[in-house]
Amino acid sequence: MNTTLWIQLLGIIFGIAMIYFTYVKYKRKELNSGEFITWTAGWIILGITAISPSILDPIIDPLNFYRRLDFFVVFGFFILLALGFYNYSKTKKLEHKLKMFVRKQALQNAEEYGKEKQEVKQK
Repeated sequence: MNTTLWIQLLGIIFGIAMIYFTYVKYKRKELNSGEFITWTAGWIILGITAISPSILDPIIDPLNFYRRLDFFVVFGFFILLALGFYNYSKTKKLEHKLKMFVRKQALQNAEEYGKEKQEVKQK
C-alpha cells in the first residue's frame, strides 16, 4: 500500500475518534455547544484535509511553501503558540479569582472568630 494512503487513513481514523471524544465530552457537559461545534468543525476539516490534501494548494502556493508538510509545521506552531497563550491567560484569570475567594473566606472566618471570642468573654 502507498504511504500516502496510510497517512490519509490514519488522519480519517484520528478525526473520527476525536469527533467521538468531543461528543462524549459534550454529553458530559464538559463542553458547551459553541465549543462542541468549533471542535467538531476542526476535526471535520482535518478529515477532509486528510482525504484530499490538494485542496490546500490555493493557500500554500501563494505563501511559497515548497511542501504541504512545511505549511502544516508552521501552521501547527502558530496554533500551539496561540493555545499556549490562551491557556496562560485563563490560568492567570483563575488564579486571580482563587486569590480573591481565599481572601474573602479568610475575612469571613476572622469576623466569625472575633464574634465567637467576644461571646466567650461576655459569659
